[in-house]
Amino acid sequence: MKYDPVYHGPLRFYLEGPVLHLLGQSAGWARLVAALSGVAATAIIACSRRTLGRVGAPMAALVFVCSPTVLTVTRTGREDSLTALVSLGLLLVVGYILTHPQPRHIVGALVLLALSWSIKETTFLFGFVAAWFFLAAALVAWRVPAGRCRAVVRRLGEMGRVPWMWGATAFLAVFMLVFTSGFRYPRGLQSGLVDGVKYWWSQQPVGRGGQPWFFYLTIYGAYELLLLGLAAVGLVVVVRRRSVVGAWWATMCLGQIVVYAWAAEKFAWLALHPLVPAVLLAGVGAQALWDRYGALARVTVAGVRTRHVLAGGFAVLLALTAFVAVRPAITHGADPRELLVTVQTSTDVPPLVERLRAAQRAGAFNSILVDSRGGGSWPWVWYFNEFSGIAYLELANGPLPEGYDAFIVDGTEGRPVVPAGYVVQRLSLRRWWVPDYDHVGVADVFRWFFTRDTWNPTGSYDQYLVTREGALP
Repeated sequence: MKYDPVYHGPLRFYLEGPVLHLLGQSAGWARLVAALSGVAATAIIACSRRTLGRVGAPMAALVFVCSPTVLTVTRTGREDSLTALVSLGLLLVVGYILTHPQPRHIVGALVLLALSWSIKETTFLFGFVAAWFFLAAALVAWRVPAGRCRAVVRRLGEMGRVPWMWGATAFLAVFMLVFTSGFRYPRGLQSGLVDGVKYWWSQQPVGRGGQPWFFYLTIYGAYELLLLGLAAVGLVVVVRRRSVVGAWWATMCLGQIVVYAWAAEKFAWLALHPLVPAVLLAGVGAQALWDRYGALARVTVAGVRTRHVLAGGFAVLLALTAFVAVRPAITHGADPRELLVTVQTSTDVPPLVERLRAAQRAGAFNSILVDSRGGGSWPWVWYFNEFSGIAYLELANGPLPEGYDAFIVDGTEGRPVVPAGYVVQRLSLRRWWVPDYDHVGVADVFRWFFTRDTWNPTGSYDQYLVTREGALP
């Protein structure tokens, strides 16, 4: 497989390909890798008691699994969930390197970096922010000889060059294996090193998503108050403790928020990436709150012990967060009024596909022509992957071509000319909402928050389905 940065790194396809081949080409199986990545990330957070604390680790895991952003992204068939899992591993392993470095940590970090690079170009933003942290830490180590950063440098120096050599070898081995398709495509090594960066930079002027710089902040304000509230407490804690690991997580959280605000492409699924270090800070914050207030077993509030008040308050906030998450992640995943929903296939499509499948199985028609104008062939290519007699063609205005039993035609030019013996129906292929932030008031925001009524209209890309009379059940 040749690496094409338009579709991001190849590792995702190597993981999803066997799943679809062995288990079937359905939407559920297509989302399996993303969902398992979310499950694995939750388990890793819950098991990080040494890093986050006995209470902080499970609380952070609960906040992570109930996060509307996390739950929505991990239930879609995108590579962001897998990238977040690898990023989480990097955040934790580098934390070990900063405190108790071992050769296996160096090797593991570089392997994870290679895996992240082979999944998605967000690795460049992650690496950019990480580079600033290491430069700042090196500067502090140089200026403060007796400080903690100098101690980190000293411990790393005591390990020698061998772990770094093994780490570099492991990075290259993984990188070459993935990008050369198992060494079958030698040019993949160069392609993997430069094409992703070149393509990502070339797309900066395009500005996909059409959202303002504060787009991700609106998502966090609408959906992630619990996670970011605990993360804010954790940020205060790591600053007071002058924790090097905490500074690493804080830099990766705040720094990624800044660079994602700067980056031109803005889509809801990218909001996941700054939340990964934020959830680690949230674990630190939760543990600190428990240590300060929950341990006061004999102190009561209105006759109730403090730890019970804390646990009850956390349970209520967690339940409210999960309630908010259900709508975009589970029950209304195609509703464009949700900020976490970005240009989704409309709910008109799946039932129509089932009707077409039943009609073809019954022999009511044999061929379908899909108009590819305006990107109209997607997602029909996916839905029709098991159909026979499917053709895709960019049609011109005028009479429809002969020889087809059904047509799916672009609707931007109005109703098509329908041949005799055919019927037509309009359908919405994709729906979206681009909030008009220039003409929104406080009342509009509150109304949306509680009712999801938008303050400016939603958009839709429509098509027409033309079929022989009586062909559809």
